[in-house]
Amino acid sequence: MKLTQGTACLVTGASSGIGREIALELARRGCRVAVVARSAEPLAALVAEIEALGAEGLALTADVRDEGAVAAAVAATVERFGGLQLLVANAGLGRYALVEDQPAEHVETTILTNYVGMTHTVRHALPHLLAAAPAHIVGVTSSAGLIPHHHGSAYCASKAACNMYLATLRLEILDRGVGVSWVCPGLVDTPFVGTAQLDPQEHLPLLARWLVPTLQTTQVTRAVIRAVQRNKSEVVLPPVLRFFAWTRRLTPRFTDWLNRKTG
Repeated sequence: MKLTQGTACLVTGASSGIGREIALELARRGCRVAVVARSAEPLAALVAEIEALGAEGLALTADVRDEGAVAAAVAATVERFGGLQLLVANAGLGRYALVEDQPAEHVETTILTNYVGMTHTVRHALPHLLAAAPAHIVGVTSSAGLIPHHHGSAYCASKAACNMYLATLRLEILDRGVGVSWVCPGLVDTPFVGTAQLDPQEHLPLLARWLVPTLQTTQVTRAVIRAVQRNKSEVVLPPVLRFFAWTRRLTPRFTDWLNRKTG
């Protein structure tokens, strides 16, 4: 779909990092942008920046794990903008630990936020997107949903679930005017690294540390915009991670051997 002046958008997980940069880029393109996150203060600051760019912004405080709050946020967006044409499901978090050491609460919180929260958001937005077709849904997931790594069992599982959920949705609504994309970046320079207690030196494979550059939020944002405009399905970045993902799909035994040898 084309992003034109006045396109009505909803971005979750918008208070910082990737979501914040996506919201600002949509505003630069003249879109109307509703931004959703748990913290009100950063959302208010973001809306001020959106309005300074000459676009219309709407701050909505909600936790995507709370279906009622998600439904209310979608309803408020539709009421304010008169419809909804683009959903960017970006909200997410991570908790890193070995499987044997990971508390059940970490697993539940990760799955509820990353996967169940996405399903809440998509389900409540979908009727409005179908009514506004052409429209688009893009989920910002992770290469961790394609390539497992140490200490990332809950996070990898949640992102793999998101990828398959969106792939299935794309099949179901392929001919109904709503495109579906899932963008799977590698490590991105955002506050996520600190809040998730992710230590790249300990948790990421040696080959990934050697060969995979850390992305900037602007790079992920460009990939999201291209996915929407070209109705791409799965987008993996940087390019070297596409190779690793293909290798794992085609030769899983070799990939396991390589991981054991390289750490």
